[in-house]
Amino acid sequence: MAIEKIVDLFVSGRLCLFGEHTDWAGEHKVNRPHVVEGRTLVVGTQEGLHATAKRLPNKVLRMTTTDNSGRKLGTQELPLEPSELLAAAREGGFFSYVAGTAYRIVVAHEIDGGLELDNHTTSLPMGKGLSSSAAVCVLVARAFNKVFDLKLTTRGEMEFAYLGEIATPSKCGRMDQACAYGNVPVLMNFDGDILSVDQVPLAAPMHLVLVDLKAAKDTTTILRNLQSAYPKPANALHEGLQRLLGPVNHRITAQALQHMQSGDLRALGKLMCEAQSLFDELAGPLCPEQLTAPVLHKVLSYPDLQPLIWGGKGVGSQGDGTAQLLCKGPQEQAQV
Repeated sequence: MAIEKIVDLFVSGRLCLFGEHTDWAGEHKVNRPHVVEGRTLVVGTQEGLHATAKRLPNKVLRMTTTDNSGRKLGTQELPLEPSELLAAAREGGFFSYVAGTAYRIVVAHEIDGGLELDNHTTSLPMGKGLSSSAAVCVLVARAFNKVFDLKLTTRGEMEFAYLGEIATPSKCGRMDQACAYGNVPVLMNFDGDILSVDQVPLAAPMHLVLVDLKAAKDTTTILRNLQSAYPKPANALHEGLQRLLGPVNHRITAQALQHMQSGDLRALGKLMCEAQSLFDELAGPLCPEQLTAPVLHKVLSYPDLQPLIWGGKGVGSQGDGTAQLLCKGPQEQAQV
């Protein structure tokens, strides 16, 4: 009897440096040409999901998961059948991301057998704005790709991961699946349904610290409230958000790209602070219960940090999940 090959996998989280929320906003350009395309600068994190995958003789999907404290969350199993997978995806919860991505794979490819996926180590915090759900979706897409030799490119894995995530109650944009690129900084443009991805060369290393704010945020509520401003603005607050995620974001990301390519980290940190201030002003009023974010702002303004950092801002959908701090160097990074 043949021994099935075991595949080792790692998928990082993703950190949005600039341009959060412009991925889903830019997709509205398909039906509303006046909407400005989205643009984000994204990099993978060192933290992520480690797993092994192998083929099973029976058509089942079996996954064991481990949280970032090392606690085993048990094993879940489903028949590898579209109707079963779609029903599980629509239920929500962690396993919905697994089921949603598997559903997209099995309706597009002939899968001979089943898949066992053991997420044995997780160093990525969940629900902190680092795209843990997208990392799960990319992990599942990559597992199918490697085990069944589907010959998907990285962009192909990203596409199946995105389609898998939007099969769940989560209505993310395409940016989150940039975790498929690992720790390579990328510039992503979202022009309607057209996505372009370009690698960004760095002239100087960026010494970042991610701070788990140990507070609560509700990404679903943030997305629902902000997405109410699209596609057609109904009031001045909606117009302000479309300005933020359109022309204002284009200016910010263009300047950030210039600073990253020239190595001017002082200017990049200052730009982070400006981007946060603009987000607070133009996005915050649409979801004050989540985006007032008192813990985030306390950390960003903490006096003892100021001599050590060039600047900082919120992460992901924003709110009290995670802060990113751009430190002045490796020694300052260690002190922070």
